[in-house]
Amino acid sequence: MMKLSTLPYLSLAASFYATIFIGFGILWFVNPPKALSFFELPYPPPQLPSSKDGGPPTKKKGGGDDAKKTMDAISVAYGVRNVFMGAAIYAAALCGTRQALGWIVVAAGCVAGTDGAVCRFMVGKGEMNHWNYAPVMVVLGGVMLGAFDWVELERVFA
Repeated sequence: MMKLSTLPYLSLAASFYATIFIGFGILWFVNPPKALSFFELPYPPPQLPSSKDGGPPTKKKGGGDDAKKTMDAISVAYGVRNVFMGAAIYAAALCGTRQALGWIVVAAGCVAGTDGAVCRFMVGKGEMNHWNYAPVMVVLGGVMLGAFDWVELERVFA
């Protein structure tokens, strides 16, 4: 009997998600405001303190741009995190074992689920930007780990 965990297409499916993670990682580097929109959060605009004499605002170094600097730093961290997850999936798919790939895909699905939980419980919206693919990744990883090897493929594909 052929086991579900031995299907060759599982590595391709995992590589599909790896590509998406790397793409989102690059998005965090090149366009933080767009990447932040997947968390339903606004990108902080630069703040210009008003002048004391009622004239036009004057730009003061350091004060108003702290939120933007913080968001830019977090964007780099999120970009690296996403590229790492994609690279880890690719490495396991190309060079590792099916078990290692399965655990990495499950872990990446849990990261996506956590991102969705942050959106739901801290922002109040945007969870489905993450929860729509997180369970699919967890199940895909579970399949690679053999959790569904009890399914008789001959009957499914007959």
